[in-house]
Amino acid sequence: MRVHEIAKKYDQTSKEFLEILEGLGIDGKKSVSGLNEEEIIKVENHFNSNEETATEEKKGKKKKKKTTKVKEKKEKEVKEKKEKKKKGKRNEFTMNKVEEVENEVIEEDGVKLIKIRGDITLGNFAEKLGVSASELIKKLFLTGQMLTINSVIDMELAEELADDYDAMVEQEEVEEMAFGEKFNLESLDKDSDLVERAPIITIMGHVDHGKTSLLDAIREANVADGEAGGITQKIGAYQVIKDGKQISFVDTPGHEAFTEMRARGAQVTDIAILVVAADDGVMPQTVEAIAHAKSANVPIIIAVNKIDKDGADPSRVKNELMEHGLVPVEWGGDVEFIEISAKFRQNLEGILDTILITAEMLELKGNPKKRAKGVVMESRLDPKVGPIADVLVQEGTLKIGDIIVAGEAYGKVRALLNDKGEKSEVVSLSQPAEVIGFNIVPEAGDVMYVVQNEQHARRIVEEVEKDRKLNDQNKKKHISLEVLSQHMDDINLKELNLIIRADSKGSVQALKESLNKLSTSEVAVNIIQATSGAISESDIRLAEASNAIILGFNVRPTTKAMRNAEKAGVEIRTSSIIYQIVEDIEQALSGMLDPEYKEVYLGRIEIKKVFKVSKIGNIAGCYVEDGKIYADSKIRILRNSVMVYDGELASLKRYQDDAKEVIVGQECGLNIKNFNDIKEGDTVEAYKIDEIQRTLKDVK
Repeated sequence: MRVHEIAKKYDQTSKEFLEILEGLGIDGKKSVSGLNEEEIIKVENHFNSNEETATEEKKGKKKKKKTTKVKEKKEKEVKEKKEKKKKGKRNEFTMNKVEEVENEVIEEDGVKLIKIRGDITLGNFAEKLGVSASELIKKLFLTGQMLTINSVIDMELAEELADDYDAMVEQEEVEEMAFGEKFNLESLDKDSDLVERAPIITIMGHVDHGKTSLLDAIREANVADGEAGGITQKIGAYQVIKDGKQISFVDTPGHEAFTEMRARGAQVTDIAILVVAADDGVMPQTVEAIAHAKSANVPIIIAVNKIDKDGADPSRVKNELMEHGLVPVEWGGDVEFIEISAKFRQNLEGILDTILITAEMLELKGNPKKRAKGVVMESRLDPKVGPIADVLVQEGTLKIGDIIVAGEAYGKVRALLNDKGEKSEVVSLSQPAEVIGFNIVPEAGDVMYVVQNEQHARRIVEEVEKDRKLNDQNKKKHISLEVLSQHMDDINLKELNLIIRADSKGSVQALKESLNKLSTSEVAVNIIQATSGAISESDIRLAEASNAIILGFNVRPTTKAMRNAEKAGVEIRTSSIIYQIVEDIEQALSGMLDPEYKEVYLGRIEIKKVFKVSKIGNIAGCYVEDGKIYADSKIRILRNSVMVYDGELASLKRYQDDAKEVIVGQECGLNIKNFNDIKEGDTVEAYKIDEIQRTLKDVK
């Protein structure tokens, strides 16, 4: 810790504190100097001994007074609570805020230390430095950065500016408060209220390794056949019962576009099942899944699938996974490896038994009596029902009629559907459900809470909206002269305007992320709008005005939208497999790239004799030294190996006849277009320019 920080802790000025340090034999320190552990212990002992002596007398005098005050305060609080209970009033909306501390400036021996908490504007920073904002604006302008007094500057720029004025800058992290903590939505559980709950299992792994097929086999329902291309396109949560105990499963998509969705799956899970195909081994998304599971700090069970296939080698899978720190129990590790065949339902009992044993060791418990809390796994807009959220309840019990809030969405639970599509009155611990009743579609990944009343929910949503708007403003990038100059140079940057419509918000996010990755320095994806829901007439109007293509994932245009699109010439591309959409756009962007041109050498001709012909000009009698020359070849004239002309042939002859081509060893005659200054001994080099169509991989 620095001297000025410890001084502040003990309510001392830097000067007073430095004198105390000298008295303790700690010399040569400045306000911005640091103290080692031994020195800090010396200081603590000094202040603790002084404090004990000084405060002992005060304690005796104040103790009686303080006790009386505390007692009166508690009695008042109890009285108010009783009165509220009698009147039937609910608790009012309360909100915790992170303690706001102003940016601090400490000066010692001519050196300033500016402590920055959060964002700081250029004007505010200039004030802390003790210089005018216009001076800093001018300084930055001369370096090609155009900022205003209200521009937010980053830490790197602040350090750079401070260095010019012999000052130091220190960034202090601003504590971010969790949603539930901020709005006092979390509550403590009594041990007597805690009961055993079902484990939440996330199935992860590489695409086409059999994750959904495994879940399909476990719950004996044909989910995989209903998925386009046999690949899971969104998160689903399901429950099964084994030996009278419930197990909740979360199935995560395997395609690389759904990294974010897989991450959300790992955040809510108790145990991760990593599915690896015995004939394929560890793949990129297998490694990605391991990282998600490890970051969630949950036990991992390995399901080695497809052991029935030719080329299946479970031992190879074990060896490959050992490289990633997953060692089988039989090899002295702590990871259970279960060999299965989801297709033929082999050893599924082994998987379920292992899950229950692992869950028993974890001693998973929850309180079903409190207000419900859950995670929005997926969300979408149904044209008939309205906003729908797939929620996994983590705490409490969710009931019809409960007032709920999740991020910027709130509402009243109108209907609950379980994982089988059946209506339910209540949903308890570790159970998934479709929740109908939100006013807008909540964001996938938001935490849902049940609150006291609708007014409370509205206040929370208002505060969340304010915070998000403020964050969006702070994230805006400031344009510099350098950026403007580059933009003018790259004004020929080609953009492909897109409008995205998908069946759910999670799919929208995944599609946006995948398509944005395709942008390069020459061609770019410009996503004008990306929302969930069917393709409507307003989308067609927007696409027509912005010259955009509409992409539909698992959605179709309305009849009116189709007609309007045909009239307006707007292209609509729909698909139920995400990587097909990405490939289509990649091909389109590749077609927008300017082609690459490559020169191909053809041959050389030596001029042996020059003949002057009236009305035509100089004709050369030549000998073909190398290669093949065509009548339409591009040529350059070389004199003493220096190029004197670059152009085309006017004519190419063999004897008296026009020739399409001449080859090595042949004699010929030629005339150069728009060039008459040919001489004996000149060399005519023939070449052509090949046009090569590039792909996005060539640019990146």
